[in-house]
Amino acid sequence: MITPDASPGVPAAPVQSPPAALVPFERPGFGAGLKAVLGGYGYLFRTPDLWPLALIPTGIALVLSIVLGISGVKLAPALVALIVKEPGTGALWTVLGVVLQVFSIVVMLVAALAVSFALAKPLSGPALERMVRRAEADMGAPTWPEVGLLDDMWRALQSSLVALAVTAPILILLGVLSFFFAPLSVVAFPLQLAVAALAGAWDLCDCPLSIRGVPVGARIEFVRRNIGAVMGFGLGLALLSFLPCTLLIVLPAGVLGAARLVVMLERYEAAGQQPR
Repeated sequence: MITPDASPGVPAAPVQSPPAALVPFERPGFGAGLKAVLGGYGYLFRTPDLWPLALIPTGIALVLSIVLGISGVKLAPALVALIVKEPGTGALWTVLGVVLQVFSIVVMLVAALAVSFALAKPLSGPALERMVRRAEADMGAPTWPEVGLLDDMWRALQSSLVALAVTAPILILLGVLSFFFAPLSVVAFPLQLAVAALAGAWDLCDCPLSIRGVPVGARIEFVRRNIGAVMGFGLGLALLSFLPCTLLIVLPAGVLGAARLVVMLERYEAAGQQPR
């Protein structure tokens, strides 16, 4: 069970025991995480009054993706020139140059997409917070104290920075290794997918946790205890993101699914500390 780090003078949310029928009998695992992703998309589609709020993170991510993507494509030739300082001549070098150009563009576009969604979350923090509170209220979860705008954005930025700092070097390393040693891509691609899935799941699950005022260390420990459910959530999110129509709303739908998953996990952990 996580413990909020309430500010002095700010009352913590009341501890409420949910109905026994809503408490999982065993710790939610990988399958529960997958279902939470679909649950987030489904909840968004059947709650039209949340659609205006959902447009805020979607719009911010889209604008950032376009701006950073165009900038990245323009910088791609400089990346190739940095890798190949003295290109040779002949057909082989021509083919290699084309491959490097395509690879550099793909890397830049992927990086632009990742950074855009990472920045869109803290920039649209207030809208995402309202969506989380609505989803939790519909599940009968307690109402947590309001969070200030700057505090909310700072906590969201902390989460994104942690995810980028840990996963970006791993993804870049795996990408470089698979490019220069093609056979390693058989192992590298699944690892990249797993790392990206975990980063996305952490970033979105952190949103409902940060609303509770939980310190970063406690949030990381909560994810560690429930790593199976978080990985299932992240993998489902990553697979759905390959579909362009779902990628556009991955932030609002994902954070709604994360809120539902976090409430479920909290209920299980709370029930484990008291008789059912």
